[in-house]
Amino acid sequence: MDGVKFQNFIYDLPLAYVLSTVAYLALSLLWIVKRSVEGFKSNLIRSEEHFQSYCNKIFAGWDFCITNRGMADLRHSSLRYELRADLEEERIRQKIAERTSEETIRIYSLRLFLNCIVLAVLAACFYAIYRATIFSQEHMKKEIDKMVFGENLLILYLPSIVITLANFITPIIFAKIIHYEDYSPGFEIRLTILRCVFMRLATICVLVFTLGSEITSCDNYSCELCGYNQKLYPCWETQVGQEMYKLMIFDLIIILAVTLFVDFPRKFLVTYCSSWKLFRCWGQQEFAIPDNVLGIVYGQTICWIGAFFSPLLPAVATLKFIIIFYVKEISLLYTCRPSPRQFRASNSNFFFLLVLLIGLCLAIIPLTISMTRIPSSKACGPFTNFNTTWEVVPKMVSTFPSSLQSLVHGITSEAFAVPFFMIICLVMFYFIALAGAHQRVVVQLREQLSLESRDKRYLIQKLTEAQRDMRNRLD
Repeated sequence: MDGVKFQNFIYDLPLAYVLSTVAYLALSLLWIVKRSVEGFKSNLIRSEEHFQSYCNKIFAGWDFCITNRGMADLRHSSLRYELRADLEEERIRQKIAERTSEETIRIYSLRLFLNCIVLAVLAACFYAIYRATIFSQEHMKKEIDKMVFGENLLILYLPSIVITLANFITPIIFAKIIHYEDYSPGFEIRLTILRCVFMRLATICVLVFTLGSEITSCDNYSCELCGYNQKLYPCWETQVGQEMYKLMIFDLIIILAVTLFVDFPRKFLVTYCSSWKLFRCWGQQEFAIPDNVLGIVYGQTICWIGAFFSPLLPAVATLKFIIIFYVKEISLLYTCRPSPRQFRASNSNFFFLLVLLIGLCLAIIPLTISMTRIPSSKACGPFTNFNTTWEVVPKMVSTFPSSLQSLVHGITSEAFAVPFFMIICLVMFYFIALAGAHQRVVVQLREQLSLESRDKRYLIQKLTEAQRDMRNRLD
């Protein structure tokens, strides 16, 4: 299919498909970078010394616009938590400074061992996803029509089930491991989140690359002509889109199932069976903001990857996020209690946007490979007349005037890319140096403010002494 013919023009469907994909990825990248820069500026402005942080929280931390008793109690709790967190981090820094060489060697050896365990857990999860995907693809192409209904669904959703189980189990393991690594509370939360982010996003990449290896694997010269396994995957883009759709749907099912069959019964048992020691120890469900935000990032990454292979997936993702929002709201109001270790909102926005940026970058990698390396399907889709999806763009460029073609080829050549990269590096180094200079100026201004406060204290002291001497003389 080359295009849709209208009365006055031809709508180039393959080109529009590729440009739409590039456009939504580019717009997402620009929006995330813009918001991340704003968050980074805010964090840079709020960066201050620990003594100043204490003073600001104690003397200027209260919001005098608060008139509601509940909001006042919440603000009290927030300030108390932030002061506790600052004091705990100060205690950890002092403890680190007082460590002996033997203690330092011991703690770093323990961290190395625990990180090896983390890597082993990640490797086991990735291998399980790989084997589940291979098993599902092999049996799905054989006798799936002869299977019973439950067995059929199990084979179809086996990779999604394994990925969901891995995403559910590994955060619990990481949360247990981090307690033995002796980090500060803030760094514990960030490191645990980074590990969970890597786990969630890497599982999607493992699934996509496993599917890619299956699609391009050739047995008995089965893909000698078209470059992929046309016998098993006549429309491989549809197959990848189906897997992304399964991940999206199964993630929604798990969230609804956990809320309905775990959170609400847990709330009921803790409330009405509190005399039992087991239920008292179990306690109510905590509403952890980082975990819920990471779930949104995970779903958005699936949407970015799957939108190219399944164009209606963004609509499904939008409906899913709307449902999850209201389900989480009901769960928060009726079944959850606030987390005792709150995540600081002032530092979280930039961090979560950075995580979202990582998800977008990981989504671009498999999309780029599938568009430029894997041959497009010959049995379906808008790219049946092209060897690869990206071949549409060179064809479009070939229709340009010769001068514009020369300009495009010049911009995309190595002769332009290398000097452009060097100039970008120089500009980046310049701004890094400028930021360092501004930081030194800020430090000097703070020292000047400190000296001025001392001068004022000295002048006030002298003025008080002079007034006292004047009174004594008058008496």
